[in-house]
Amino acid sequence: MLRKVIDSDQNTLYGVYYTVYGSLAGDDQLVRSYLWAGPYDDMKAAINKAQELRHSHQEDVSFIVKKYVE
Repeated sequence: MLRKVIDSDQNTLYGVYYTVYGSLAGDDQLVRSYLWAGPYDDMKAAINKAQELRHSHQEDVSFIVKKYVE
């Protein structure tokens, strides 16, 4: 299941992030996200890209859509 951040601001950009948990995050962090694709100004485009990445990476659920952070 893809997770997304809902924001009503029309200037918001969205990114597809690859999220790792536990020891894979490294440096004593529990969660770390890496920007994989984006930014997108359309949430639907970001969700479509996340779904495409999930399918092309053996149904890996680590691809999430959230607000783009520079």
